[in-house]
Amino acid sequence: MNPSQATEEFIKIADASCNKAQVVGVVEKSIDPNGFTLVMVPKDQAYKDFSAAYFEPNNTYELIWEADALSACSASISFSLAKEAGVKSDIVVNYHSSDGSFETTQDLGEYGTSHIRYTVDAGLLSATETLDSDNADERSIKYGNLSDGDWRILKTAVDAFLTDQ
Repeated sequence: MNPSQATEEFIKIADASCNKAQVVGVVEKSIDPNGFTLVMVPKDQAYKDFSAAYFEPNNTYELIWEADALSACSASISFSLAKEAGVKSDIVVNYHSSDGSFETTQDLGEYGTSHIRYTVDAGLLSATETLDSDNADERSIKYGNLSDGDWRILKTAVDAFLTDQ
Protein backbone atom coordinates (compact mmCIF):
# COMPACT_ATOMS: atom_id res chain seq x y z
CA MET A 1 0.00 0.00 0.00
CA ASN A 2 1.20 3.48 -0.70
CA PRO A 3 0.97 6.01 2.19
CA SER A 4 -2.40 7.36 1.02
CA GLN A 5 -3.92 3.87 0.79
CA ALA A 6 -2.37 2.92 4.13
CA THR A 7 -3.91 5.99 5.75
CA GLU A 8 -7.37 5.28 4.30
CA GLU A 9 -7.24 1.64 5.41
CA PHE A 10 -5.93 2.54 8.86
CA ILE A 11 -8.69 5.12 9.39
CA LYS A 12 -11.32 2.46 8.57
CA ILE A 13 -9.75 0.05 11.05
CA ALA A 14 -9.32 2.74 13.72
CA ASP A 15 -12.94 3.88 13.32
CA ALA A 16 -14.25 0.29 13.48
CA SER A 17 -12.15 -0.31 16.60
CA CYS A 18 -13.37 2.78 18.43
CA ASN A 19 -16.98 2.08 17.44
CA LYS A 20 -16.68 -1.49 18.73
CA ALA A 21 -15.08 -0.27 21.98
CA GLN A 22 -17.94 2.18 22.52
CA VAL A 23 -20.61 -0.45 21.82
CA VAL A 24 -19.26 -3.48 23.73
CA GLY A 25 -16.51 -2.01 25.93
CA VAL A 26 -12.76 -2.52 25.79
CA VAL A 27 -9.90 -3.54 28.06
CA GLU A 28 -6.32 -2.56 27.30
CA LYS A 29 -3.59 -4.24 29.29
CA SER A 30 0.08 -3.43 29.41
CA ILE A 31 2.26 -6.40 28.50
CA ASP A 32 4.53 -5.47 31.42
CA PRO A 33 3.35 -7.49 34.46
CA ASN A 34 3.71 -4.33 36.58
CA GLY A 35 1.89 -2.24 33.99
CA PHE A 36 -1.53 -0.69 33.82
CA THR A 37 -5.01 -1.75 32.74
CA LEU A 38 -7.48 0.60 31.06
CA VAL A 39 -11.19 -0.19 30.99
CA MET A 40 -14.04 1.47 29.10
CA VAL A 41 -17.64 0.28 29.21
CA PRO A 42 -20.46 1.38 26.90
CA LYS A 43 -22.09 4.65 28.02
CA ASP A 44 -25.39 2.85 28.65
CA GLN A 45 -23.60 0.59 31.16
CA ALA A 46 -21.76 3.42 32.93
CA TYR A 47 -21.27 3.14 36.68
CA LYS A 48 -22.63 6.27 38.40
CA ASP A 49 -22.33 8.11 35.05
CA PHE A 50 -18.65 7.16 34.54
CA SER A 51 -17.51 4.76 31.85
CA ALA A 52 -13.70 4.58 31.84
CA ALA A 53 -10.88 4.13 34.33
CA TYR A 54 -7.39 2.73 34.70
CA PHE A 55 -5.50 0.74 37.27
CA GLU A 56 -1.79 0.61 38.05
CA PRO A 57 -0.25 -1.75 40.60
CA ASN A 58 0.14 -0.16 44.09
CA ASN A 59 -3.62 0.39 44.17
CA THR A 60 -3.71 3.37 41.82
CA TYR A 61 -7.21 3.75 40.40
CA GLU A 62 -8.06 6.81 38.29
CA LEU A 63 -10.86 7.89 36.00
CA ILE A 64 -10.28 8.32 32.29
CA TRP A 65 -12.01 11.49 31.14
CA GLU A 66 -11.56 11.22 27.37
CA ALA A 67 -11.84 8.16 25.11
CA ASP A 68 -8.71 9.22 23.20
CA ALA A 69 -6.67 7.96 26.17
CA LEU A 70 -7.44 4.46 24.91
CA SER A 71 -5.47 3.04 21.99
CA ALA A 72 -8.70 1.64 20.56
CA CYS A 73 -9.96 5.21 20.06
CA SER A 74 -7.04 7.65 20.02
CA ALA A 75 -6.23 7.55 16.30
CA SER A 76 -9.89 7.51 15.26
CA ILE A 77 -10.65 10.57 17.36
CA SER A 78 -7.56 12.40 16.12
CA PHE A 79 -8.45 11.78 12.45
CA SER A 80 -12.09 12.71 13.11
CA LEU A 81 -11.16 16.00 14.79
CA ALA A 82 -8.87 16.95 11.90
CA LYS A 83 -11.64 16.18 9.39
CA GLU A 84 -14.15 18.17 11.44
CA ALA A 85 -11.75 21.12 11.46
CA GLY A 86 -11.30 20.84 7.70
CA VAL A 87 -7.57 20.12 7.95
CA LYS A 88 -5.40 17.16 7.04
CA SER A 89 -4.37 15.08 10.03
CA ASP A 90 -0.71 15.29 11.00
CA ILE A 91 -0.59 11.53 11.59
CA VAL A 92 1.62 9.79 9.04
CA VAL A 93 0.67 6.13 8.45
CA ASN A 94 2.86 3.37 7.05
CA TYR A 95 1.81 -0.19 6.35
CA HIS A 96 4.12 -3.14 6.99
CA SER A 97 3.19 -5.89 4.56
CA SER A 98 5.52 -8.35 6.32
CA ASP A 99 3.20 -8.60 9.32
CA GLY A 100 0.10 -6.56 8.36
CA SER A 101 0.77 -3.93 11.01
CA PHE A 102 0.45 -0.18 10.70
CA GLU A 103 2.88 2.35 12.13
CA THR A 104 1.93 5.93 12.88
CA THR A 105 4.14 8.93 13.43
CA GLN A 106 2.77 12.15 14.85
CA ASP A 107 4.55 15.35 15.84
CA LEU A 108 3.26 16.35 19.27
CA GLY A 109 5.08 19.68 19.38
CA GLU A 110 6.71 20.33 22.74
CA TYR A 111 5.91 16.74 23.78
CA GLY A 112 8.05 15.25 21.01
CA THR A 113 7.13 12.75 18.33
CA SER A 114 4.89 9.73 18.81
CA HIS A 115 5.68 6.45 17.01
CA ILE A 116 3.14 3.66 17.49
CA ARG A 117 2.84 0.26 15.83
CA TYR A 118 -0.67 -1.20 15.67
CA THR A 119 -1.39 -4.90 15.25
CA VAL A 120 -4.66 -5.69 13.49
CA ASP A 121 -6.80 -8.80 13.91
CA ALA A 122 -10.14 -9.36 12.16
CA GLY A 123 -10.27 -5.72 11.04
CA LEU A 124 -9.78 -4.29 14.55
CA LEU A 125 -6.81 -2.94 16.45
CA SER A 126 -5.67 -5.78 18.72
CA ALA A 127 -2.38 -4.52 20.17
CA THR A 128 -0.16 -1.46 20.21
CA GLU A 129 3.50 -0.87 20.76
CA THR A 130 4.81 2.59 21.50
CA LEU A 131 8.17 2.70 19.76
CA ASP A 132 9.53 5.73 21.61
CA SER A 133 12.49 4.70 23.76
CA ASP A 134 11.48 7.03 26.61
CA ASN A 135 7.88 5.82 26.71
CA ALA A 136 8.10 2.24 25.44
CA ASP A 137 4.79 0.51 26.02
CA GLU A 138 3.09 -2.58 24.65
CA ARG A 139 -0.54 -3.32 25.29
CA SER A 140 -3.18 -5.77 24.23
CA ILE A 141 -6.67 -4.64 23.25
CA LYS A 142 -9.69 -6.85 24.00
CA TYR A 143 -13.26 -5.89 23.07
CA GLY A 144 -16.33 -6.85 25.12
CA ASN A 145 -16.77 -9.57 27.74
CA LEU A 146 -15.36 -7.51 30.60
CA SER A 147 -14.45 -9.63 33.61
CA ASP A 148 -15.49 -8.94 37.19
CA GLY A 149 -11.95 -7.66 37.75
CA ASP A 150 -12.30 -5.21 34.85
CA TRP A 151 -15.57 -3.89 36.29
CA ARG A 152 -13.91 -3.63 39.72
CA ILE A 153 -11.33 -1.23 38.23
CA LEU A 154 -14.09 1.10 37.04
CA LYS A 155 -16.13 0.85 40.23
CA THR A 156 -13.12 1.36 42.52
CA ALA A 157 -11.93 4.41 40.56
CA VAL A 158 -15.41 5.96 40.51
CA ASP A 159 -16.06 5.33 44.20
CA ALA A 160 -12.64 6.78 45.13
CA PHE A 161 -13.24 9.86 42.97
CA LEU A 162 -16.73 10.47 44.39
CA THR A 163 -15.47 10.00 47.97
CA ASP A 164 -12.86 12.73 47.38
CA GLN A 165 -15.45 15.21 46.07
